[in-house]
Amino acid sequence: MARDGSQPNDHEVEGRTTLSSPPGTLYVVSTPIGHPDDITLRALATLRRVTVIASEDPRVTQALLAHHGITATVTSYGPFQRLDKVRLLLHRLTQGQDVALVSDNGTPVIYDPGSLFVAAAYQARIPVKVIPGPSTMTAATAISGFSGDAIIFEGHLPSTNRRLAQYLSQLHKERRTLVFYVDPRALIRLLKILAQILPTRQIAIAMNLTTRDETFSRGVPGELLDQFGAVPKESAVTVVIEGYRAGSQHYSSSRRRMTTR
Repeated sequence: MARDGSQPNDHEVEGRTTLSSPPGTLYVVSTPIGHPDDITLRALATLRRVTVIASEDPRVTQALLAHHGITATVTSYGPFQRLDKVRLLLHRLTQGQDVALVSDNGTPVIYDPGSLFVAAAYQARIPVKVIPGPSTMTAATAISGFSGDAIIFEGHLPSTNRRLAQYLSQLHKERRTLVFYVDPRALIRLLKILAQILPTRQIAIAMNLTTRDETFSRGVPGELLDQFGAVPKESAVTVVIEGYRAGSQHYSSSRRRMTTR
């Protein structure tokens, strides 16, 4: 009702409607896992268009943007004061500004803290759209030679030998393919435990995919232990373990190094 108690006319209703603007859109944008050119045209167009880019590490994102000649406003959404930053980003979205969410590499939310922001956007009735692209998990599984029909993904393995051994023992007869993101400093420890628990199981190790330092190894745990020495701490390591198959045949290990230019 109008202030004088009368019903508003159509002109007044129309005027009020035009004063309210729709919210912006949160775009969840996949970025390269290594090589900076492994990004979709749609992702590049989105990063050029949005008002602000929310990044896990702005330094990494700025390097990617510079490679593609993109100038944009980049802000961090973690790890410090994450709740406050999410509130600020939600305010921008409610004001009609579009925001892109990116991780350091790959698809946001996969082994990445971006889920808090996405969940908050849904709660605030903000439209969320995905710009799909690279993921280390799918890339490593694709070249492992193991089935991709059913996968168990574990981004954080137990940190102690006892808990890790207990966890892996529970997966002794798991038929689904197992995919782990592994701290490079923990790779040898993982292989030693696998050599005790799953000594005949085929394992693939993908390191630094799509970069100049890319390597791929496949074999049983004991064979792989003989191949690896100290792993550089900055390496990105993905371990893929074949699912249990009764009476399955195992193949000899192989290792290849690929250079990406």
